[in-house]
Amino acid sequence: MKILNDLTIRFENNIWSNSPQLAVIDVIIESNPQLIKIIAEDVTKNLKNNKFGRKDNPTVEQIFRLAIYKEIKKLTYEELEFHQFDSKTCKEFVKLDGRKSFSDSILQEYISKIRYENLEQIMIFINKIAFRLDYENGETIRIDSTKSETNIHYPTNNSLTYDCIKTASNIIKKLYKEHSVSWNRLEIRRKKAKKINYELNNIKIKGVKKEKMKAKRKEKMKLLFVDYLALLKEIHNEVKEALETDISSLSKSNQNSLKDLIRQIDIVYKISYKFQIDGEKVETKDKIFSIYEEHTDIISKGIRETVFGHKINLATGKSNLFLYCKVEEGNPSDKLLFEEPLIKIEENYKDVKKATKSTATDGGYATIDNKDFAISKGIVNIVFTKIVGSLKSVAESTEIENKLKKWRAGIEGCISNLKRGLNLGRVTWKGLDMFNSKVFWSVIAYNIRVLTGHILKDMKIKL
Repeated sequence: MKILNDLTIRFENNIWSNSPQLAVIDVIIESNPQLIKIIAEDVTKNLKNNKFGRKDNPTVEQIFRLAIYKEIKKLTYEELEFHQFDSKTCKEFVKLDGRKSFSDSILQEYISKIRYENLEQIMIFINKIAFRLDYENGETIRIDSTKSETNIHYPTNNSLTYDCIKTASNIIKKLYKEHSVSWNRLEIRRKKAKKINYELNNIKIKGVKKEKMKAKRKEKMKLLFVDYLALLKEIHNEVKEALETDISSLSKSNQNSLKDLIRQIDIVYKISYKFQIDGEKVETKDKIFSIYEEHTDIISKGIRETVFGHKINLATGKSNLFLYCKVEEGNPSDKLLFEEPLIKIEENYKDVKKATKSTATDGGYATIDNKDFAISKGIVNIVFTKIVGSLKSVAESTEIENKLKKWRAGIEGCISNLKRGLNLGRVTWKGLDMFNSKVFWSVIAYNIRVLTGHILKDMKIKL
């Protein structure tokens, strides 16, 4: 195909032969200008006169290329700025053409404007190229889920209380010349709370005495929390008073944070009081795990480590490309995440894929309803690993069933590559939309890597 011929020519240049992933996506972009149109509206939003921005700003294509380069190389925005100056490969790929490199702030401003819904369309577009090159056909699908952390500290009532007080005080003090009285009182309470917390978690007395000492420390902590929450209430009132004054001197983001803090402080106060003072349990749905990343969910499964972040449902085909990706809301059971990948893959790739004949998942997806759904879709091999009870996998033969079970295990390696190889274990981008965007950027970079491997194998080139 044309893409293979173009790559053969590209690889005659050492710049591209040493960076085959960039060479592949460069050829794809050159051959498919409609790819850039997918994100053009996002990038040019609020820009006047020129749909590609001012003359001193990057074009839409350059923004897309820079974002791809950043993800493939696993760079920060500061490092990306430096690569434009230092790397010949980066200059060639981004098409700087002797222009001055773009600053990290400009890059972040434009790349962050690209919505994850459009990134999903780019993922599908690139995958369709793999279908047309016959690296993928959609006949066999495997599904699995993983967890990705948001960029927060471990949430406790004590830390959330302090976050509220600290954030409110930091914003409010910008309105006044001196720190509020509450800020100075906070430091005294914070130091005492830290000391009691340390004593509570590091008691060295054994046996019954230890339990008595622990109970005593808990009572001290309870008494301390009465004062701590009283201080939070004062801060709450101070925030309300601040909102009634002129807050125009604050930045727009600080104004919004101050307004949102009233609601957040109220939630944290009620949760902390109910648990720390009244000793009652709080339902997960009523909790808040971070005032900075409020969208954070708590993800727990059996004896595995609890993660504060989001659950991501993924599906691959025989090519190891991720054909489906979705950041789920809350902590839904895997049993509820079986149908949508099959439906979406059929919808998104119906013009290039063959009928799905086989599916393979772990036991978490195994239910009679899911098996019946797959049968209704014409799937003949439906394999669940590690299932219990009377539910059985459906397969044309035992040999096919065993092969699908072994093949399903391969998605674990794909997910590990995605999380550890492309920094998706912990997402540092702020906000739910940006969390989604980071997930899809990582999936796109991973798929480019996998597609490159298939192409090089087809070309019988080792680079």
